[in-house]
Amino acid sequence: MKLHYKTQPMIDLIKRLSAKWKEDINLTNEKHQQLVIQQAEFILGKNFDYSELEKLDVELATLKEEFPIGVKLALKLAISKSFTNAIKIDTLISFVFAVYNEHNRMQKPSGHPNGEDLLSNKINQLNWLCKDNPKLRWQMFVVDDGCPNGSGDIAHEILQDNYPNVHVVFLEDGIKNKHPAVHTLNSTNESRKGASIQYGMALAAESGSNKNHIIIFTDADLSTHLGQAGLLVKPIINMDKKVSIASRREVNSVVIKKGLRNTRGKLFIYLWKRLLPELNYIIDTQCGFKAFSADHLKKIIYDADEKKFAFDIELLLKSELLQKNSIEKIAIAWIDSDAESTTGGNTYLDMLHSIVKMYRRYIPANPEADSWANFIKNLGQEDWDHLLDNMPEVIAEANPSNLNRKLVKVELLTNIKKP
Repeated sequence: MKLHYKTQPMIDLIKRLSAKWKEDINLTNEKHQQLVIQQAEFILGKNFDYSELEKLDVELATLKEEFPIGVKLALKLAISKSFTNAIKIDTLISFVFAVYNEHNRMQKPSGHPNGEDLLSNKINQLNWLCKDNPKLRWQMFVVDDGCPNGSGDIAHEILQDNYPNVHVVFLEDGIKNKHPAVHTLNSTNESRKGASIQYGMALAAESGSNKNHIIIFTDADLSTHLGQAGLLVKPIINMDKKVSIASRREVNSVVIKKGLRNTRGKLFIYLWKRLLPELNYIIDTQCGFKAFSADHLKKIIYDADEKKFAFDIELLLKSELLQKNSIEKIAIAWIDSDAESTTGGNTYLDMLHSIVKMYRRYIPANPEADSWANFIKNLGQEDWDHLLDNMPEVIAEANPSNLNRKLVKVELLTNIKKP
């Protein structure tokens, strides 16, 4: 092992923890879920200085394959919990996620090959994070996005009223009641996750009376361990940031992700950055783990237009236009859970079409951005697929941090898209 960290106790600790991982971490393996918590507790028990743990986190991430991702995740959990343990002001953290066709992932692994027992695991993760600090409370909103397989009802059945701080709500009810966050919708068919998250976050914001109330939305799957929430909470409490977003593209991010999704993502990033330069300091807009100050969220959520998968980009843009540099990026550990994904192959294209509308609504027009907006607006699915298959190397091989640069002109992509 090539760990060059200067303190021998930390070197010995990481080697000892690494020896416990005999296989890659598996989201459906209950023993793996338990082991990562045990290792986080073990790290905390060593009473290392917080800043030293952060330095170690950066080094472990840069060593890529040399250490198990389970150990790297455990370290991030330890850093997260060391911060939440130190919170001295009454703080409420509300968690929101949408469920649509999650009937398999909600099962235990024994009941389905892709079962993640996601409700129990999320609850256990949050109980672990908050259990040692009486100043810290959490609640959760599970929002049924009009699921044809009754995900919301299944969640009710699993919970059986045993968790008073976990609320199962239905987007359909919000639409019927003309809730301000979703009053423009006529049916759940007009939502693709976005409306449900906005409805759940609005309900959360309206439910909390704490001055320190932070609302985090996440994905239904277990890709992001919620024990990392302290990493998102810290910039809002300590740095007066209004939004804190997880990023899979920072130096010390730890990611297991499928290659094709990664390549598609680069083209998506390059194109949206042509239209929304206000967000150029952000790379990963689509990681499903974002935190908002409740007071700030109330200022940007009720008049948001986008109700589908690009909803979070609109919220980030509205936040940045309201207060410059209001967003903090946080490196996290993230494990792809692709087997039961409900996002299709045309999701990126749909989001780009929505971003064109955001550009038209929020950003002063300029000729260069207009040319990109027109190009994206006229892209069909065949055009998009052809671009993916013939992506310029300068984009496909670019470091994501460089995708805000003008690597190619719109004319080049226009010529490529023509079969």
